[in-house]
Amino acid sequence: MIELPGPEEPSPPIGRTRHPYRTHEMIRRQAVAVHGTMAAMGEVAARIPPPKAGTRLLFTGLGTSFHAAIAGAWAARELAPNGPFVEALAAFDLLAHPSTLEGVGTAIVFSAEGGTALTLAAMRAMRERGIRQVLVTAREASRSAELADHVLVSRYANEESWMHTVSYTAALGATVRLLEAWSPSAPPLAEDVVPEAVTAALATETYLLDRMDALTSRDRVVLLGSGPAEATAREGALKLREGAGRFAAAVGVEEFLHGVLPSVTERTEVIAVVGTPLERARAESALRAAAHVGAHTLLVDTSGGGPAEGVLALPALPPYAGPIVQVIPLQLLAYWLGVNDGRNPDVMGLDDPRYLAARRTFGI
Repeated sequence: MIELPGPEEPSPPIGRTRHPYRTHEMIRRQAVAVHGTMAAMGEVAARIPPPKAGTRLLFTGLGTSFHAAIAGAWAARELAPNGPFVEALAAFDLLAHPSTLEGVGTAIVFSAEGGTALTLAAMRAMRERGIRQVLVTAREASRSAELADHVLVSRYANEESWMHTVSYTAALGATVRLLEAWSPSAPPLAEDVVPEAVTAALATETYLLDRMDALTSRDRVVLLGSGPAEATAREGALKLREGAGRFAAAVGVEEFLHGVLPSVTERTEVIAVVGTPLERARAESALRAAAHVGAHTLLVDTSGGGPAEGVLALPALPPYAGPIVQVIPLQLLAYWLGVNDGRNPDVMGLDDPRYLAARRTFGI
């Protein structure tokens, strides 16, 4: 029998009533955290043996941590295309469908604080099967760390907001360094490449603020992302729901044109995230179609495609590293939409007694 989490008394990060909320500080901290984490991971990652031949490599987590798992799995495929079979599955799915653990030799587990109940249950199940576990976390000491065989601790990434941001990007930086260590044929990224791209992404805040009036009037958001950028689209949609209370959905670039477009109206914001030239070309078609029916559009690009109207052209990165940077404008968008609507992004709506009661009652 799976032990599900019961009702709990949350302790939201209350105390602030206006900008800057803690979430903004966490977003701005990402340049330091990603740089510090990636600089520190080289020696640590080198001590962790790669997966054994003939076994599956599994990436897992829940919520934001599962989005990190999706990005990590794509990075593993790209850095070691001839390596083990790679898969990303949510921790709940591992418990609901135990057969998914057959043949897994190594699991990369993401848990920012190391205390998520169902992730812990999945880790116990994997430990019983003798699966080696590498935990990627922001906390050195936790219940998850006690179950893991190896622990990668991100730097400067302890969250002070429930809307997790810095722990996500720092975890991705740590994962890239681990996978580089496991893939000696893939030259590692230079130490400053990703942190400098993070700094450039943080500078998009001015661009977004200049367009906030138009963005605020949209009551639904659709994010497009394929390949590694799928993780960015899913995480961006989650931040918009958590921080801004917006209805937001994430779909693949091609999927948008094959069924989502009819749901788009003039009150829709459509944002595409791309990491390759082909993704950009197809996303531009999707955005033109959305604009034709009245939607507002935005493109976030790490493919090196260059600037254009309605495009946030971030520094070019390999597709596997793009998710570390692409998500930052979406975090900023979620933050400022929430602030403009009078919300406290730190507490994800739990300053509303109805949502607080729902969490207490059902153990969310």
